Amino acid sequence: MEQAWSGPHAPGHFSALQGWQGLVREPPVGAHILHIYEDPDREIEAASLFVIEGARRAERVCCVGSPRELASIRRRVEEAGVDADRLVRDGALALVRQLDLNGGPKDHDETSRTALDRFVHAMFQGVPERYPSVRWWGNRVARFFENGRFDRALAFEQLCHERREVLPWSLLCAYDGRKLSPERHAAAFWDVLRNHSHLIPAGELGVALELFPNGVRE
Repeated sequence: MEQAWSGPHAPGHFSALQGWQGLVREPPVGAHILHIYEDPDREIEAASLFVIEGARRAERVCCVGSPRELASIRRRVEEAGVDADRLVRDGALALVRQLDLNGGPKDHDETSRTALDRFVHAMFQGVPERYPSVRWWGNRVARFFENGRFDRALAFEQLCHERREVLPWSLLCAYDGRKLSPERHAAAFWDVLRNHSHLIPAGELGVALELFPNGVRE
């Protein structure tokens, strides 16, 4: 999907920041990171690093994904020597299936604003008294985008992006680059970029980019 962010709007909107691992380990509060991956192992690697470092910093961490993805993340957390069971019991780590977030099966894997508001409210219980901030990883919004439901994807990303201005959280959103095509997704992908603060592009570049360091120009 590297081609998707090239075009007339791109120059001046990106600046090299650092290696992606550094950004994922210690994202600034308010970061809304877009991770484009082509290897599923890279998706889990980034998510696990995000979770492990958040737990070590006593932040509350939440992951929303499929049972397989959540099991893979949990396994890597435990392999890193972090007691995932204790974190879950204490409420410091939430591994949430998409269906649970939705409140049950919904058309097109739908997540209502009410369900999201309720979930976000629950995640911020104990912040900042017990937890300094919240980390949230997920890849479910990408399903809307991949299936051409751009309005749903953008509405969700905009909501999260706006909330980062007032809530002490950082977000890591994963999109599968193998399912994105420049022909179908390039125009809408620009709107997705505008609702993120950082980009980890697909491939082996090993870098993260800060988006719109000089602001967004229409």
